[in-house]
Amino acid sequence: MILRTQSFPSIYLPNPFTQTDMVRFFERIKNNWLPYFIKAADVTGLPLSLLVAKAAVESGGNQKTPNTSYVGLMQVGKMTVAACLDYLQGTMYADGKKWSAPAAVVAKAVPIVRTSFPAFGKGGKVHPDAAFALAKSDTAKGAEFNVLIGALYLQFLCQHPKFIDGDIVRLDKIMSAYNTGPNYSFYNVPVADTGSLVNIIRQSRLSASKKRETSRHILKFCGQGGAFDLLFNHKYRLT
Repeated sequence: MILRTQSFPSIYLPNPFTQTDMVRFFERIKNNWLPYFIKAADVTGLPLSLLVAKAAVESGGNQKTPNTSYVGLMQVGKMTVAACLDYLQGTMYADGKKWSAPAAVVAKAVPIVRTSFPAFGKGGKVHPDAAFALAKSDTAKGAEFNVLIGALYLQFLCQHPKFIDGDIVRLDKIMSAYNTGPNYSFYNVPVADTGSLVNIIRQSRLSASKKRETSRHILKFCGQGGAFDLLFNHKYRLT
């Protein structure tokens, strides 16, 4: 999947994390989890740097975090896990329509899921509790599954029309939507730049705390010294 994205930094405000923090997060992923990210990038066709950036900001590269509702390296929730499995089976519903993962993604992802759930894709159902338990488990299989689910969710968002302006995939919107959920109407509003997106979020009906959280979240990726600035501009090299 070839992504034509914005240039980064796309907003000239600093990342709330220090560069020392970001390097520590990247090093943790590089030293402990990188093979799972390389595999997920191959499955989804997304850039390795995008997946690592997401995990670095979401979890700091930690498999175990204090959050019990959103878990693991990619901080995925139970509903997201279930939706991504539905996406692989062509039964995911969002924005009033059914969505199916591309055939090439299904062909590579399903065998990975079947290592833990052998009946998946053969008419058998994976219970949402079982899938979520694997995503939050402190095991190698849990890490692999968690990264795969986060990558599938990003792949879905990256090809959704509401997150594409012309021929540009709006990673600022996608990072925000991963944080808030993608169903808010303000994501349908064309915005010229990341600063405009932050202003729309600050004027939205989100709670005051969620507005602050989401605005800071965007800066962690798109701001000066953000994850995209460091990885996409090769200021930190993963390989």
